[in-house]
Amino acid sequence: MCRCAHHLYLLRRGQCQWGLLGLLTCILNTAYNSTDHCWRSLSDFSCWAEPAEAQSTHRMLVLSSQDELQVLKEELRCCFPESLKVYGAVLNICQGNAFHQEVLVDSWPNFQVVIARPQREKIPSETNYFTQSCAVFCRLLSAFEELVKDTDAIDWKQEFLLQVLQVSVYQKSRSLAAARCSSPKLLTRSQVFILQNPSHLPAAAARSGSKLKPSSLKITHAALLNETWSVGGTEQSLQYLSQLIQCFPSSCLLDARGCPISWVLLDQFGSLTHAYTMPEHRGKGYIQMVMAALTKKLHSIDFPVYGDVLENNTAMQRAMKNMGAHFTSCFLFYDLYTPQASVAFGSPNTQPVTTESPLT
Repeated sequence: MCRCAHHLYLLRRGQCQWGLLGLLTCILNTAYNSTDHCWRSLSDFSCWAEPAEAQSTHRMLVLSSQDELQVLKEELRCCFPESLKVYGAVLNICQGNAFHQEVLVDSWPNFQVVIARPQREKIPSETNYFTQSCAVFCRLLSAFEELVKDTDAIDWKQEFLLQVLQVSVYQKSRSLAAARCSSPKLLTRSQVFILQNPSHLPAAAARSGSKLKPSSLKITHAALLNETWSVGGTEQSLQYLSQLIQCFPSSCLLDARGCPISWVLLDQFGSLTHAYTMPEHRGKGYIQMVMAALTKKLHSIDFPVYGDVLENNTAMQRAMKNMGAHFTSCFLFYDLYTPQASVAFGSPNTQPVTTESPLT
């Protein structure tokens, strides 16, 4: 920002003494052309324009300080359930940012758009849309459109998974992708639930019996989780699950051999994911036990407990309602975006559309 514009800005902010003195000094210093030894006309000054920070342009601002993130948390908390995904990412960033995420806004502090995405400098060269997931929350759809059009807030040149809880953002993202030569594919649309009161939830030790042990998942369990995950079975999904186990809280029940028979873990957006019980152990309430254990852990660190269930997964819906879960009016859209060049030649890491939820 030029010095004259800065002093003019001070004047407009009411700091008259310093603004006027500085502005006059700046004009005298700038108006005289020392090269040509002549005075310029005041009409030549471009600095009379509004300074950059006072203009209503859409910029991309990455929030990094703890003070900014704390303010953002409070703002997002008032916008549940639509803001849950980006809120969870902010919480994980504040807890040490083990997943190397960042949040950006269109302006600060009066933001209209929040995007949670992987840190650009941490993105690996190998495509893995599980880890390269983004989440969006916006208060004003036109602000989201302008931000995406005018900046590189979203990198359309790579394959990534977009997770949104607002139908309008889901639809607008698809229309914006067409102009950027990116092809969307809806993987799942699921119902979102919130668990608010863990005090009445069952304790794992109460019904598990002596042969079953409550525990947390370990990295050695990742292969089993990958085999049983509806969108797993690849090296990319194995890496992703391993990273989740290492970075975030989880809960499981171990049999006498130390193998998990039921489990649930947390993803990079603070959402419950891959809740599963081995077929031979189903119908005994184990999934409620492991989810109750993780819910209590999350409540103890002031994390909201939420997840999603497919509309046709009535068994899981019933289990969650028995735990006191509240199903919101929101649907969670998992949209896979692939550059059209990759679509034409066939992306090796693109999973087929699944009829099962990748989460709960």
